[in-house]
Amino acid sequence: MSSKNNYDVIIIGAGIVGSMMARFLSKYELNILLIDKNADIGMETSAANSAFIHSGNNPIPGTMKAKMNIAGNPMWDQLSQELNFGFKRCGDFVVATTQEELDTLYPLLERGQANGIPGLAIVGPEAVKARVPEIANNIVGALWAPTGGVVDPFGSVVAAAENAVMNGTTVKVNTKFEDFITEGNKVVGIKTNQGDFTARWVVNAAGLYADEVMHKLGIRPEFKITPRKGEYYVLDGAEFQIDTVVFPVPSKISKGIVVGTTTHGNAFLGPTAINIDDKTDVDVTTAGLQEVWEGTKKLIPTLQKKHTVANFAGLRAGGNAPCADPDIDYNKDFIIEIPDETKGFINLGGIESPGFTSAPAIALYVIELMTEAGEKFVEKEDWNPI
Repeated sequence: MSSKNNYDVIIIGAGIVGSMMARFLSKYELNILLIDKNADIGMETSAANSAFIHSGNNPIPGTMKAKMNIAGNPMWDQLSQELNFGFKRCGDFVVATTQEELDTLYPLLERGQANGIPGLAIVGPEAVKARVPEIANNIVGALWAPTGGVVDPFGSVVAAAENAVMNGTTVKVNTKFEDFITEGNKVVGIKTNQGDFTARWVVNAAGLYADEVMHKLGIRPEFKITPRKGEYYVLDGAEFQIDTVVFPVPSKISKGIVVGTTTHGNAFLGPTAINIDDKTDVDVTTAGLQEVWEGTKKLIPTLQKKHTVANFAGLRAGGNAPCADPDIDYNKDFIIEIPDETKGFINLGGIESPGFTSAPAIALYVIELMTEAGEKFVEKEDWNPI
């Protein structure tokens, strides 16, 4: 193996998680390779999502989702300044249209407070109307989270990867992971369609394909990623504007169909939450778009389809891993681990919502895990965060 194919860390998958991982690891004296099977970085889940920076009132306290969401949320102000991508801390409302829905906001408030979110409050319909004058007249109250925000999803992935490259990281696109190279129970590299690469550490940040990657090592054979499709409308910012994000009361599988702003000034509507089998199916459907339209008209009845400028669909990497804490009966948590049975392998899986929000915190947590496993991190004197 030539020395040019030899790295300290290889990251499989250049979405927001892999790109943030490369960016934070590039702070240290490490030779890093970031690969993606697509023709560009961030082309899958990171390119087609709601682009929320979630406050963190949804995840169950004590879960990895809650810990990473709460740690990740406040990091975006500094990241957006250092990396120069669009970010707005616009706050968000979860709105109730009946007394029964209003009652469900109090447990959500308590959950958010247990997660340590500042500024959460139940507000009356007047407070919602002041921010969103077009909101439906039957709103009876809302949960307000001032720390909610929106981000430019393309810009943030590209900026994180570019900054990693500026600081010495190698990025290879059109490079598809095929298998691991192992010695005993230690991962020492990967095989790809572009040849073999060796490393002391390999990170699985493969998103929708994270289950297939870990199964190559026989890790968590029961773990399965189910793609969850979300469909969206984007509206012309000149015709309809909103400067916050409005959620309905969440269901067990989804935070619901939302009306929100983007960093570019457009409004967007969506997403649906439909489990599918095909990890490549990002086609919009008549039924899906109809569901989005009906859902958002309940929040803002004056919306008009003629103001649509785009439709799109994306897939979330829904996992089935239970919470690592046996006292929490929660069957949809993030996997972030160095598995006991394999050395030199960092395993990430089921990084669905609030995965985008959590990405920088996941990167720092992985560095913690690597430190605990004996990696000695030496900071570069000339690392440039900008």
